[in-house]
Amino acid sequence: MKYLFILSILTTFVFAKINVAVSIIPQKTFVEKIGGNKVNVVAIVKPGDSPHTYEPKPSDMIQISKTEVYFPIKIDFENVWLDKFANQNKNMKFSEMTDGINFLTMKKHTHHNHKDEHNHVGEKSHIIKIKPDPHTWISPLNVKIMAKNIYYTLSKIDPTNQSYYKKNYKNFLDEINTTDNKIRELLFEIENNSKFMVFHPAWGYFARDYALVQLKVEAEGKEPKPKELIKIIEKAKKENIKAIFTQKEFSTKSAQTIADSLNIKVLKETPLAQNWSENLIKMANAIANSNLEN
Repeated sequence: MKYLFILSILTTFVFAKINVAVSIIPQKTFVEKIGGNKVNVVAIVKPGDSPHTYEPKPSDMIQISKTEVYFPIKIDFENVWLDKFANQNKNMKFSEMTDGINFLTMKKHTHHNHKDEHNHVGEKSHIIKIKPDPHTWISPLNVKIMAKNIYYTLSKIDPTNQSYYKKNYKNFLDEINTTDNKIRELLFEIENNSKFMVFHPAWGYFARDYALVQLKVEAEGKEPKPKELIKIIEKAKKENIKAIFTQKEFSTKSAQTIADSLNIKVLKETPLAQNWSENLIKMANAIANSNLEN
C-alpha cells in the first residue's frame, strides 16, 4: 500500500501540467498549439466580452491563484488588472507574448473641460494621444513571433519536455505559413490600398500585412454622434465601401445605420475567435467577396 501511495505521488508529479493564463481566446489557441497535453490554459476574457473593458470575476481570480505563468498581450484591461493578478499570486511568472513585435499606433481622443477661478466650466480642449495598437494577434507575421516566445517560455519552465515543445512549435509555424498563403491567395485580385470599413478598428495589422486600409466607425469604443455619423456615411460613399464589418463584442447600431443609408451589407467577423486560422481566412474571403475598390 505504501509503495502504491509513493507511485501515485510520483505519477502525479511527472504528469503534472503547467497552469497557464492568458488574456484572450486566440492566445489560448496559440499556447495549446505548442504546449499540447503538457499545459492547462485558461483565457480570462470570456467569449462575447470586450478585452478593452473586461473586469475579472472572483472565479477568474481563483484561476489566477493557481497559475504558474501569465502571458500578457498589452490589451487594455491588463493596464488595470495585471498588478492585481501579481498580488493575487506572487509566485506567478509573467512572460510577454508580444516581445519583439513592431507595434502599429492608434489615436486616442480625449476631451478636457477647463474651469475658471470660480470653478465654472469653460471651453473644452481636444487632446490626441498616440498609443500602441494592441490587436497584434490579427497577423500571421506577429503570431510567428508570439509562437517563438511561447516556445521559449514553456521550454524554460519545463526543460525536460523541450523537444516536445519544439516539435509542436515547428508544426504551428507550418500552420501559420499555410494560413498566410491562403489569405494571400484569396486577396490576390484585390488592388493594393483597397479599403474596408469596420466598426471597431481591430484589423490594422491584418490590413498592413495584406496592403489594405481599414476605415473605422467607432471612436474609443463609443458610438459616433449624429454629426460624426453623417461624415462617416459621406466618407463611405466617397470610398465606395461595399460592406461594414462588425463584431459581437460591440454594438452594431451605427454600423447598421450606415449600411441602411448606403444599401450595403453588415458582416459580423470577430477577431477573438478560438479558431484563429479559420477566422482570418474567413475574414479574407469576406473582404474578397465584398468586391472592394480603391
